[in-house]
Amino acid sequence: MPRRWTVILRERADAARPIRPEDCHGLLNRWWPQPESEHTAPKRWAMNGWPTPLGDRLHHWTLTWLDDESPPPVDPGELLGRVQRVGDHLLEPLSVTRTFDTPYSEMLTGSYRPAAVRAAEVRTRTPVVTTTRDSTGERVPHVWPNPRRLFGAVHRSGGGIVGGSGAVGAVARFAPAELAAPWLEEALAGLARVRRSNLPGEEVGLSEHQHAEKRSVLGWQGGLRLEVVDGDPRDVATFAVLLELLELVGIGKYTAQGFGSVRVDTVTRNVLASRVPAPRSGRRVAHRIRHSRPRPIDTRARAVAEAEEFGGTLFD
Repeated sequence: MPRRWTVILRERADAARPIRPEDCHGLLNRWWPQPESEHTAPKRWAMNGWPTPLGDRLHHWTLTWLDDESPPPVDPGELLGRVQRVGDHLLEPLSVTRTFDTPYSEMLTGSYRPAAVRAAEVRTRTPVVTTTRDSTGERVPHVWPNPRRLFGAVHRSGGGIVGGSGAVGAVARFAPAELAAPWLEEALAGLARVRRSNLPGEEVGLSEHQHAEKRSVLGWQGGLRLEVVDGDPRDVATFAVLLELLELVGIGKYTAQGFGSVRVDTVTRNVLASRVPAPRSGRRVAHRIRHSRPRPIDTRARAVAEAEEFGGTLFD
């Protein structure tokens, strides 16, 4: 089942070089090795960013295991007090907290009822790597993907689902097939009713990250708003599950290396303050009731981007 852990680590070494994504990836490859036959396949786990310094030699890290059938070979909770080498760093897990533990069989059925929301603000925590191919077949960074691309892709063969990437890909790869197929059909249709708009002051822009062997990874960072338009309660419920998967799995390529980590904040609309009911006729009002002027609804909350067509799979 999808599991998420938040880990607090203490630095036990005086390392001059900062913690690098490739070192974190190497550590998790030792914790959760992948069979050689599946070496080129997507990982069963997502690294939600990299260890974040908290001060006083402490770091904060969040990890997700995506497989619904088999548990991870190593539970991070078993590593308390055991120093882990991450590149030049020696990190000792001080606390491990399970923050998500819900099977797909529950997430994809009516028994799972997260808060029903029609809108959410999505902010990147690390660069997001999304690419498309130009007319020559060359991969180019895609900085402003439409909602369907944000949630990943499902791969089909012979009329059936054989895999995928991103949030919907996690369901395609790891959820029970009898539940995954109908839920994905409904979810992918519902994404046509999701609109994307920018967050003022947090516009999406190109980002460059220095990776291993002096390679530069081009991606994008910033904030955006997603909103369900004209959806019924079933669409809203599906959207809520998609948002949870989006934060668990991340967006785009290289999520097992810490890229594509996002924070999803649900949004509620402003509601006009309810007025004080008028006194019944025949009663005298002992004192004058002053009504505060209701605040105008922020029109930006209703701004949505135009619908876009999905032009093919994003992930190879």
